[in-house]
Parts: sequence; structure tokens; C-alpha cells
Amino acid sequence: MMTAETQTLWQQLNDLKKRATDLNLRFSQAAQKLQHSGTPLSESLVEELAVYRQDFDKLCAKTQQLPSPQAAPAEIVSLQDIERLLLKAEVAKIPTWHHCIDLGCGVITPGGGKTSSPQTEEKIGLPESLAGMTVLDVGAWDGFYSFAAERRGAKRVLATDSFVWQSPDVGKGGFELARTVLKSQVEDMEIDVLDLSPEKVGVFDLVLFLGVLYHMRHPLLALDRVFSVTGKQLILETHVDMLDCQRPAAAFYCGGELNNDPTNWFGPNALAVKGMLESAGFRDIKAVNISQASGTCARMVFHAWR
Repeated sequence: MMTAETQTLWQQLNDLKKRATDLNLRFSQAAQKLQHSGTPLSESLVEELAVYRQDFDKLCAKTQQLPSPQAAPAEIVSLQDIERLLLKAEVAKIPTWHHCIDLGCGVITPGGGKTSSPQTEEKIGLPESLAGMTVLDVGAWDGFYSFAAERRGAKRVLATDSFVWQSPDVGKGGFELARTVLKSQVEDMEIDVLDLSPEKVGVFDLVLFLGVLYHMRHPLLALDRVFSVTGKQLILETHVDMLDCQRPAAAFYCGGELNNDPTNWFGPNALAVKGMLESAGFRDIKAVNISQASGTCARMVFHAWR
């Protein structure tokens, strides 16, 4: 969440925006009168313009004092420059970003996941229109896909996470900041994958389960839980391994064997993923994308329907 100091600066910025709109309109009307009838600008309008400029300069000075000098533009000449600097200062306070999220004003969060819109959404096969649909984003992290679903018209989006949001090293700050800046209505719930159920979260038309399966110590149980809250379709993205094996199989990673990350447990091959989805109850399953192939490993996207 934003600090009290930054919230005050945002309030001052929004006040200047409102005053700028009003002053621009009145100045344009006064300029037309001056051009057509020779009526000079009123002294009160000239005074208001002078006061506005003073307030603008004061806000510029306060903004440049924020602890993010590397984010400062060479010169602040507009309200957008101030907004950009405030955003960059807030983004810099988040210790770790996973998603690259466009917050507007030319500010994109520095996520290691290298997400970008619409390319990343197209890669997982996210429908262009989600009008009238409900969407559950399991393992939402910073919320890139949650906000994308909302932007594509979903009537309700619930973002869930526990491992990342409850981590003292990462936390939920990125998601909360992005939601505030984007003025998003995405809901959130801190809940573990294995605790998902219709009673606790409801049932959703579309469930996103992206980059989570291989972190599960109990992947079959996790898919059972995901199936229970899927009303129509699941989009699953995961790390896969043992692609040279011609039967369903999965690699088990001891310690930090995969990417030096001890939270990576299993690397199923495509046949195993399909079989696991079928065992959970899904009937129509399609592999729609494969990328980052290296040796026997890759990333794959699966679509599954009840």
C-alpha cells in the first residue's frame, strides 16, 4: 500500500488535475472572448493561474524529494511528469516484482516474469472476450493475469495466493499497489491451493492455474481442488520434463535441483499432465503452447474443460 506521504501527494496531484481541467476550460472561453470582442482576461482568472503555478511548483519540489532520485525525469513540466515520478517511487518500494504490469504514464513494473500485454495473454490462450464470465486466478502473485481478465470484460475476478503473499521476502504489496493504481475491482483472498473448495471460494467459469503445478508437493490433490472450483474451463501453464519419455512420467526434484529453487517439486511430461487432468475429472484436454524448450524440459500450456 502507498505510504501516507505519497497518498497526500497523490491527493494534491488529483486536486491539481481537477483545477487544471477547470482552468483550461475557463481560459479557452476567455481567450475566445478576447479574440472576438476584445474582452481582456479577468484579474481573478489571472490570479488563479498564478496560484495554480505556485502550487504546481510546490508539488514538483515535494515530489523530487522522494527517495527515488534515479526515477526523476530530467525536468518536470507537466502533471503527467509528477504522476510518473510518484508511480516510479512507489514501484521502487516493492522489494520483488514478478510480473511486468503497465501502470500507465509510461511506468511498467520491473518483473522478472517478463509479462507483457497482449503477447503473454495470447501465449496462454486467454480468450479475447471474457464478457459476463467469472474468473479465478490461482497463485496470482502481482496480479498480471487477474487484471488482464478484468480488462477483457470478466464480470468478477478473484485473485488468490498464499505462498507469495504471505512471504516476508515478497508479500502482497505489488498486487495491492497495482490494483490501487489501475482502479481495479479484482477481489483477493489469501488461501492455499489445497484449501480451495466451492464452499470457500465458489465455482468459476474460468480458472487460471499458471506456473503453480510444479510447486505442488501433492500435484494430483492440487488438481482435484482446482477441478472442484472450475465451472467450465481451466487454463494451466507449467514446467514440464521428461519429454523424451513415451509414457506418462514425472521427474522428482530433490532440494534445489530445478533452477536452484527448493519449492520446485515435480516436472511431469505432457502425457502425465494430460493423465493427471483426466484423473481430476477434466474430459476435453488440449496442449495449446510449448516454449522455452531445453533438452527434455519446456514450458507448456494446457486447456481443459469439464
